[in-house]
Order: sequence, then C-alpha cells, then structure tokens
Amino acid sequence: MKHPHRLLYLSLPLILLLAYTGISKLLDLKQFSQDLLSQPLPDSLHPLLVWLLPAAELGAALLLAWKPQRPFAWWPAFGLMGMFTLYTVLILSGAFAYVPCSCGGMLESLSWKEHLLVNSFFCFLSLSGLYLALHQKPPSTRP
Repeated sequence: MKHPHRLLYLSLPLILLLAYTGISKLLDLKQFSQDLLSQPLPDSLHPLLVWLLPAAELGAALLLAWKPQRPFAWWPAFGLMGMFTLYTVLILSGAFAYVPCSCGGMLESLSWKEHLLVNSFFCFLSLSGLYLALHQKPPSTRP
C-alpha cells in the first residue's frame, strides 16, 4: 500500500463522531430515552435501543481505534452510518409525520437536510474504508 496510514486517517473522523454521539447519549440518557420514545418505532424496541444505539456507536469507535480490529470495524461503522442515512432519507421523504432528533450533543441542532449531508459524508468515509480494507494487500513477510 502506498499510503500505510490511509485507513487510520479515514477512521479518525468516524471514531470522533461515533464516540461523541455515543457518549452524548449516555451523558443525557433521560433526554435520549424521551427522544427515542418519540421516534416512529414500536415501543417494545425502546428498552433495547436506549442502550444498544450508544453501545453500538461506542463499540464501532473502539474497534476502529484498535488497529488489529480496524479491518473488521468498517462493517459496523458502515452499517450504522448507512442505517442513519437511510432513516434521514425516510424522514425527508415525509414517511413520518414528526421525528425529533435523538443524535445527541450539538448534532441535534442540525436540520434534516444538514443531517443528510453529514450522514452521507460519514457513510462515504466508512464505505471507502471498507473498500480499502477489503482490497488491502497483506504486509509482505520477507525472511
């Protein structure tokens, strides 16, 4: 690989975003829980999602930060960003009457169009990392 740190550089913004949103949700768990109840999702999912979403975000951030796991970590990072992007597209298409943002932290102040731009950017980053990780040549082991 010409640029051995390319995957690290791609992962840093994702690590920051995922860690920030996961920690923000946990720090204001009461508000996140209330926002989640307002989402157009079955109420039976609430007890699971209130812990699963921040845990998945933090887990993906940790895996991306841990070099031996980074090739695998692109899958959950892309899955999360793809899911968030699709959800934002559904919101913008009018599939739901009203949806409060439950992103956590300063991201809650973004409009849904801004959410789509941010999510699309991070989805592209994670897809790029996944592609590069899958096509990365293993390091040569010369005697």
